[in-house]
Amino acid sequence: MFGFVSRVAILGSKTIGLPPLAQRLLRCVGLTAAAGANWVVAGPAWATEPVCPPQIRVAYAESELPPYLLGNGSNFQQPPGLFVQWTRAALERLGCAQVMQEERLPYNRIVNSMRTGTVDVRVTGGFRTDVLDVMRFPMRGLQANPALAVAEAQTRLYVPKGKHLQWDGTVLSKDKETAVVGTVAGHFSEKVLQTRNFAVESTSSWESNVKKLFAGRVDAIAGSDSVVDALPQRRQMDVLEPPVQSDLFFAPVSHQFFEKYPAFTKNFWFEVCLESRSTFKKLPPCRHE
Repeated sequence: MFGFVSRVAILGSKTIGLPPLAQRLLRCVGLTAAAGANWVVAGPAWATEPVCPPQIRVAYAESELPPYLLGNGSNFQQPPGLFVQWTRAALERLGCAQVMQEERLPYNRIVNSMRTGTVDVRVTGGFRTDVLDVMRFPMRGLQANPALAVAEAQTRLYVPKGKHLQWDGTVLSKDKETAVVGTVAGHFSEKVLQTRNFAVESTSSWESNVKKLFAGRVDAIAGSDSVVDALPQRRQMDVLEPPVQSDLFFAPVSHQFFEKYPAFTKNFWFEVCLESRSTFKKLPPCRHE
């Protein structure tokens, strides 16, 4: 597999230039130029790692997250949404698009499938300590590395224009009674609200969530600002300050996948990060782990 490396001609401090595809392959297997004269393997565990895994099983949420995931359910729309487009482009650049398998699943099934090793990659997932035994995130110390985040969002509360609720950043109330907040089942915001002990009423889609809000069946809705801002009814809503929570999102992999393909995983994280910066321009510049 590495035969082409031995054919790189080295003349003193100059090397014969490799074609772009060969350079990409070198990058995928973790090879680097050392002292400007020799190609070396960046880590002994990578020496026998294939350029592409035999299969890459990618899972996305089945609930719509416009503009990042479009449509509900198991099918992919055209266009499918930015998360899917970024992932496909990253794998195409790595030369591994042909082994990719995609599916959309409920949140709990994604977690359980990554636990058993039947899903390799999740695009995207917020960094949470309760999933660290299931998913491997790009890390910097004890926290996920923001230089490899693929999205950022603030979980916010929204009400119909002119509606007044009491919100102090911790408790949401209506006439001194607990307010009911609507969100989408399996969405990251649902987990945020449940963790913070909100009175939550979840539904299957953003469309039905918004309908419940304007019908008065919930007092407010909660969601990532980037998602709610893309809804057609956004102009009919007011946002409550401050945000409930701010988060970064990543493309975590299963522990089984990372143990087998650490070099590929790190290259994938970098490539999908690069894709995301066309939208998330305020995130830190992408840096290879």
